Amino acid sequence: MRLMRFGKLLLLSGLVAVMALTLAACSSDEEKPVLVFSDLDWNSAQIQNGIARKIAEVGYGYETDAIFGGTVPLMQALTSGETNITMEIWLPNQQAAYDTAEAEGTIVWIGNSLEDNWQSMFVIPQYFADANPGLQSVEDLKKEEYWSQLVTPASKGKARLITCIPGWECENVNIKKIDAYGLNDTVELINPGSGAALDAEITAALEKRDPVLFYYWGPTTLTHKIESEFGGYKILEEPPYSEECWAADGGCAYPTAEVGIVVRTELQDSAPDIVNFLAKWDFDAGNQLAAEGYMNESGADFPAVATWFLQNTTEWKSWVTDDAVENIESGL
Repeated sequence: MRLMRFGKLLLLSGLVAVMALTLAACSSDEEKPVLVFSDLDWNSAQIQNGIARKIAEVGYGYETDAIFGGTVPLMQALTSGETNITMEIWLPNQQAAYDTAEAEGTIVWIGNSLEDNWQSMFVIPQYFADANPGLQSVEDLKKEEYWSQLVTPASKGKARLITCIPGWECENVNIKKIDAYGLNDTVELINPGSGAALDAEITAALEKRDPVLFYYWGPTTLTHKIESEFGGYKILEEPPYSEECWAADGGCAYPTAEVGIVVRTELQDSAPDIVNFLAKWDFDAGNQLAAEGYMNESGADFPAVATWFLQNTTEWKSWVTDDAVENIESGL
């Protein structure tokens, strides 16, 4: 009888130990927050999201999600806590909203995302610039000999300027700049509708060697293609950027944009391993162009591009722990 009781006690203690381990594991899982990414509506941001999510899930065992949208609503989503990671915050484009949230202590800049990017709303193909050597600055767009060459059926008798994508901060910036330069009578802003449509309109004009005026930024796959296949581009001159001008009416050039990774402040405590990983992130121009080039050539979706990147590059291994590298290499 004593042996039977002792055996039952051993069995019971074993079950208790198993239950304790199970509860501890569940508790450990519950302590990890769901990582909700701001799924910004352009290629580089979604590629970076795909890679970061894959690393977080496979390498570190986190559950991830994403909310899709434009610059303004997703900045609001980050500051309100609907998302907790944004892989591309562009400054000074989003400076006012960023400064407010940072001062409140709700967000923190933890690392660099893309390399510094140029932006301009006054880009023309080099072949158009060569044919019109007097077209050097935004002021020259007031001259009929130049703006008249850019008129299309949709531009209301003015020069068509294919502007920023709806929902991006630069949409409103470009409206202000046209007004500040006194170009309302000669330039009509044409909304492209989406990033893909913007690229398609520009590419179509380049292929026909048509005159075209457009907003863009770089480095990107498209700017690389313009340089390598279409003879390059020219950015029309504007007054140099200053904080005073930018805050007043925007009547000056875009500054070089600093692009960074911003997270909700609480992630520093609830997901320190992810914050440490993202602080080492370095998606330089080489990585960006390689990933975007693969996507364009293969037609792969963003998760597939992320898998390709992790299987065909090595830089990411310096961003993560040795255990995460092992998990990712075996998991893929």
